[in-house]
Amino acid sequence: MSARPKPLQEFTFFPVVNFMTGPPGVLRNGGIWKSIKRGIIRELKLPAIMTQVLHFVDFDLSEKSFNEWFEGGRTLKDWIAQENPEYSPTLFADSGGFKLLYNKEYDLSKYKLKATPESILDLQLKLGADYVASLDYPIPPGLNEKETKERMGKSILNAVRLMELVYDTYKALVFPYLAVHGRSYKEIQYYLNSLVGALEEAGFNRYSNYPFGLAIGSMVPIKNHYELIVEIIKAVRDTLREMSHTLEDVPVHIFGISGKIVPFMYYLGVNSFDSNTYVKAAQNLQFFVSYNRKKRFHEITNKDLDSCPFCARIGGQNLRMVKKILRSKSYSHYHLNGQKIIKSDIYGIIALHNLSMQLKLVDEITAYYPNSREFKEWLVNYSRNDSKLLKIIAKLSTIDDDFIEIINELGLKLPKISREQFYTRKISLKRDPTKFDITKTSYYVSPEKKVILLLSCTPKKPYSKSTTHKVIFRYLQEQGINLRKIEKVTLSGMYGPVPQNFETEPPILEYDFILSSRTPEKQVNLVSTRLKEFLETYAKNRWVVAYIGSKSYREIVKRVQRELNGKVSIILLPDETQLRRRVNSEIRKKVHLRALTATLKKLLDE
Repeated sequence: MSARPKPLQEFTFFPVVNFMTGPPGVLRNGGIWKSIKRGIIRELKLPAIMTQVLHFVDFDLSEKSFNEWFEGGRTLKDWIAQENPEYSPTLFADSGGFKLLYNKEYDLSKYKLKATPESILDLQLKLGADYVASLDYPIPPGLNEKETKERMGKSILNAVRLMELVYDTYKALVFPYLAVHGRSYKEIQYYLNSLVGALEEAGFNRYSNYPFGLAIGSMVPIKNHYELIVEIIKAVRDTLREMSHTLEDVPVHIFGISGKIVPFMYYLGVNSFDSNTYVKAAQNLQFFVSYNRKKRFHEITNKDLDSCPFCARIGGQNLRMVKKILRSKSYSHYHLNGQKIIKSDIYGIIALHNLSMQLKLVDEITAYYPNSREFKEWLVNYSRNDSKLLKIIAKLSTIDDDFIEIINELGLKLPKISREQFYTRKISLKRDPTKFDITKTSYYVSPEKKVILLLSCTPKKPYSKSTTHKVIFRYLQEQGINLRKIEKVTLSGMYGPVPQNFETEPPILEYDFILSSRTPEKQVNLVSTRLKEFLETYAKNRWVVAYIGSKSYREIVKRVQRELNGKVSIILLPDETQLRRRVNSEIRKKVHLRALTATLKKLLDE
């Protein structure tokens, strides 16, 4: 790279691609990612790609393999060129803020990395990135005001530091994107004014001399709240315009948002976006049959396939064979179109089709000028059969009379603008397990409670209002289970056991944390110890049924089972052999609910 990359002029989609899925090179490994990378590098030759700067930690890359990727100063672009010398995409590397600084545990010490702007930029440069994002502190919905301001302040400091590193210390020929966070119009205004003020104070007061972009973060948790996304994007553009005409041209990127709302992002002045939806959908066997509609792959017919090269491989008589392969063993070899394949290759084909569909949408909308009357008509027709999209049109019609005229001409009726308050529950990311400890709290279990039903905690609080807990208790009630004889206790990754009567205590309502494979052993020990003490005290004369799907929570139950060694009767469901995946969503399946019901009926009838 001999010159700094220019700000993006055209509306650009950066599909997220995981390259470092094992030892180098790029096509050696990765399961579904191997076929995705092959399709992108050799066939699609996408002009722009996003790589999540810390994606390799999800593949548990060894220190040796990590270092091999960069031997001799090689970058991802060098490895890509090894597979296709004629292909050199623009590479955007995010900062890893979501992994490092948002309720996640990642030990980067074996890679000699730290959660600092300097360390992250070093890695972004080693990857060969053209565009780099500042290390940021994402803000979850509902975070209390004090912690929100603290995280905003830290993100702004890191943004300024990136500018210093890029333009002063390293003089790196990359284009910096500074993270922006806010969950409302007012918060965006506050953040941008604070950010621009901090930049000017640091000497970056002329955009023409020190160009940068803005990257809107904290969006994934609100990805289904289209009206709120529209409000946040508009707030960014309005605030830039109000501060200075020189800032009107600042390119705006959105992290992690795609789907139905993409055309509205284009209309509102977003310059680029990234997403891994195409592969996430494929992993769940969802097939894009249009820009805004998906089908389960096993339900599609040849009529649902399009003209992309990936559909050609699975169309016609092949479709039946492909569906059969997907129901077969994962690591066996099969033949399709005269080529030897494995099951992950089919998932990759579905992902590449989904990606092609997203690229077609971008091509179609960019044929229009974003503010043209023709494009507004396109937006209305695109939205006319979708109530959520029509709500966006209703919102935009309050600031753009063209939409009112178009709606009237088409004889459509707009829904009322939503006044919904998003995420009214206040949460905290500051972890303090001492705020609640049932083993040190006055607690009584009625003698009529014959079974303690242990469930794992949920993101939604109180737990009883979560979809998972409601599904379980609704099913038990429908099957005639006497719920008065069951004491429900939730296993919190923060506090350990939480009986139902304590679910509305402030510490329980405010925390936002779940156990994972990366949770420090100290926290796992705390939860295990509290569960053991709780069961020793309250379950000696009762059965304990732990109905849990999540692997991390199941491991704690197993550990306590071993330590109590028969002193307490604990049944762990679903049965290990019946679990398809070790995730909590599994416990909503009827097959597991039936097993739970049968177990409870037997215990309660004894």
